[in-house]
Amino acid sequence: MKNKINIGIVGFGVVGSHSAKVLTENKEYFLNKTGLEIEIKKICDTDWNKKRIWMPSEKQITTDFNEIINASDIDIVVELIGKENPAEQIIKNSLKNKKSVVTANKFLLSTKLFEILQLSNENKSYLGFEASVAGAIPIIKSIKEGFLSNNITRITAILNGTTNFILSSMTKNKIEFDQTLKNAQNLGYAESNPSLDISGMDTAQKLAILSTFAFHKNIIPDDFVTKGIEKIGQLDIEYAKQLGYKIKLLAFAVKENETIELSVQPALISENHPLSSIEDVYNGIYLEGDLFGKALFYGEGAGGYAAGSAIISDILDIGKKIAADIYLPEKFYMEENLKIKPSDEIISRYYLCFTAIDEPGVLAEISKILGNNGISISSVIQKEENPKQAVPIVILTHQTPEKNLKKAVNEIDKLSVIKKPTQIIKIE
Repeated sequence: MKNKINIGIVGFGVVGSHSAKVLTENKEYFLNKTGLEIEIKKICDTDWNKKRIWMPSEKQITTDFNEIINASDIDIVVELIGKENPAEQIIKNSLKNKKSVVTANKFLLSTKLFEILQLSNENKSYLGFEASVAGAIPIIKSIKEGFLSNNITRITAILNGTTNFILSSMTKNKIEFDQTLKNAQNLGYAESNPSLDISGMDTAQKLAILSTFAFHKNIIPDDFVTKGIEKIGQLDIEYAKQLGYKIKLLAFAVKENETIELSVQPALISENHPLSSIEDVYNGIYLEGDLFGKALFYGEGAGGYAAGSAIISDILDIGKKIAADIYLPEKFYMEENLKIKPSDEIISRYYLCFTAIDEPGVLAEISKILGNNGISISSVIQKEENPKQAVPIVILTHQTPEKNLKKAVNEIDKLSVIKKPTQIIKIE
């Protein structure tokens, strides 16, 4: 039995350097725990002048990833550069060279997971990607193995620490979005260009990966609607609180009969829901299934050590299989009859905030248009009185198809008394 596993790392940023530091400093611990000696043979990066938490020796350093993917003595390639190119080339060529791959690349896997899994099977290699979703939370392994006997019916999740920090801070500190984003950037919780996070796209990529495994359907972010948090204001947060809710950026996936509903969007979630208590940069994933019922996963979703935990776990798991000289193919069957429900057909409750001139008959006119489109009202809040200015009118609806809501709001926003586009937020 082989007990030495050689790895090569491509991309040596925060996650790469933290992972390498732990692998090196805890080498004896991992040997005692698994019987494996993990050796970092080569590390590739384009810039070796940057300061890092841990630095390799001169003989480990390269700027050419081909030295890793073509090396005969490297068993596992760890791809940590992200994005699509040259990551796709590195992963695919490594698999074709009969090397196993560990990656955190949600960008690539969210569109090409099934294709890359097939390639790994064809070459009898392994693909580990736990770090691509929710950092240190072992959600991929739980779905693949822990809940293997289950039919998962629902995923509701907070999958982005940056947006959760922003919304948590807006709630606690009563500060508007723009200032809260600046604070998050100053603290290092948001990138200088935070668009991937605040637009919801980062969450959408992670939901696509989770849903692909949970529902046995090749799902990509283009298959569902994604909305960000840029338009969430302090007014919405205050009204949500009065109504017994918090606002979170939520990933939704619901399987019912032969359809799946998917979306990423800000949502009002009850203060009694387990996900409402998850604050700051933490992630939470709430699963429902036919046998286990309900399960909540909670933990750090990003950061060098959190992601490194998932990276190293994949290395050790794959390393044990390589050492035992066995190959267990990734069985991935497709639910051929499963369809993704168009967003217009999704039925939900909604929070609507109209900005209207405060004069008699306005609420009646809004209510009439909603009623004409088959939308019934659950509750109304109109606290302010100011005949000279526009004031907020908040309405919560009962369950209604999204297409009816869009049509009604479009009509209402054309009224002369409406002074801003209506805020629409889903209610979970």
